Amino acid sequence: MIELKLALIEKIAMTNPKKNHLKLKVIKDVKRLFAQIDFNAELLPTESAVKLTALLIFLKGTQLTNEESKLVEELVA
Repeated sequence: MIELKLALIEKIAMTNPKKNHLKLKVIKDVKRLFAQIDFNAELLPTESAVKLTALLIFLKGTQLTNEESKLVEELVA
């Protein structure tokens, strides 16, 4: 489900790639983090931005940027 939401957000951002350049980069980065997850074995915390943020921080190995945090909020909304 979260991958579908991410794809939808990406499709919307692609309507104006010059304006949404940064958002598209952030989407690409988050997709790369999600690629590390075995969705058959793991459950994503899709109901909580705090838990999803914690998971992404763990995968990334550092804090999320403001733009990444905003994307997480958008994904769980």
